[in-house]
Amino acid sequence: MVEGMDVRPREGDSPGDGDRARAKNRPEIRAMRRRPRAGLTLVTLAGLLIVWIPANLYWLAFVPGSFAFAGLLFGSLVLACGVVGWIMPRYVRLLGVFAIIVSILSIIGALGGMIIGMLLGIIGGALCVAWSPKDRATSEDAGAGSASAGGAVTLPADGMWNRWFR
Repeated sequence: MVEGMDVRPREGDSPGDGDRARAKNRPEIRAMRRRPRAGLTLVTLAGLLIVWIPANLYWLAFVPGSFAFAGLLFGSLVLACGVVGWIMPRYVRLLGVFAIIVSILSIIGALGGMIIGMLLGIIGGALCVAWSPKDRATSEDAGAGSASAGGAVTLPADGMWNRWFR
């Protein structure tokens, strides 16, 4: 054993605590873990709806001159945008833009997932583009509200809706 090196656990440390436990509470790590849940859910549902139309019409759609392959391609790309957004939240804005573009293009091969899939993809992609990975502690401090002289409570612009759709 090297002299001068103290390997005894510090007070308050339990076995297994280490850099990982301390890194878990850093603001930038907490911000990376947050995702635009509503937007990614809508994009994923849109991808499933857009893929469902050509997959359901498989027996009829895969004839020469059919656009069913384009429907499967666009639907799987929108679905991939939703899944990759859940896995890697730092790319959510780019994936949101891509999901909007591909959702609009899905009208060609899958009728946009009966139009509903296209609309869900556009709305979900817009929510992903509008999302910002702010630290929740700073936004809660700013969003606590303050009582004015008249006794009315004023809330900041980023009130309850942003807390729900983070």
